[in-house]
Amino acid sequence: MNYSIHPLGDSAVLIDFQISDEEKCLNLITSLTYALTKNLHEAIVEIVPAYKTVTVHFNPLQIQSLSPFNGIKDLLMDEIKGLELRGESISTEIITIPVLYGGEAGPDLQFVAQHNGISEERVIALHSQQVYSVAFLGFTPGFPFLKGMDPKIAAPRRHNPRIRIDAGSVGIAGSQTGVYPISSPGGWQIIGKTPVKLFDPDNPSQPALLSQGNKVRFSPITKAEYERREEC
Repeated sequence: MNYSIHPLGDSAVLIDFQISDEEKCLNLITSLTYALTKNLHEAIVEIVPAYKTVTVHFNPLQIQSLSPFNGIKDLLMDEIKGLELRGESISTEIITIPVLYGGEAGPDLQFVAQHNGISEERVIALHSQQVYSVAFLGFTPGFPFLKGMDPKIAAPRRHNPRIRIDAGSVGIAGSQTGVYPISSPGGWQIIGKTPVKLFDPDNPSQPALLSQGNKVRFSPITKAEYERREEC
């Protein structure tokens, strides 16, 4: 396995995986994050996965080594070696997210269709037939960056970001798609909206609906169905 570990200051390290297969790399990062969280060493403070890296924040005073960096590096290398020996992977069910596409819920659907020279119906079909992988959460609490979008509906970010995008808005930026968990500014092309709450601060055990490595599929719904689910 090709990877390297670099120091980030005196209390964090970056594990950089040089794996060309994006899905394989994501599965490995998911497995490592899960393993480190499950068997949390007292020195590890936080684990932050990304596209091809994992950042590990640690307490140097909890590392029994003359060199805290070498100590945490050895610990992480042992964990990665264990994953290789076990062939460990995380299997997850597909989480279906209902979406009302177009209209007021998706004001940029027409732009995405015109940008790619296809109909709005085709954009909806291509967007909802894929199974996506949550690469990581970021930008705002619980915001999932989703990999696996069909390149036929890729679209650039807006030249002028909106001051406010409603929670639940489903957007496209470049070759990725995502869902705004809370109302916030943003520059993604908004093609729809979901009544599902992706972030709930009142649920301390699991405030974010999605986590890194989850599989997601979008399901088109009518306005009446959206309103019914929103009331629940």
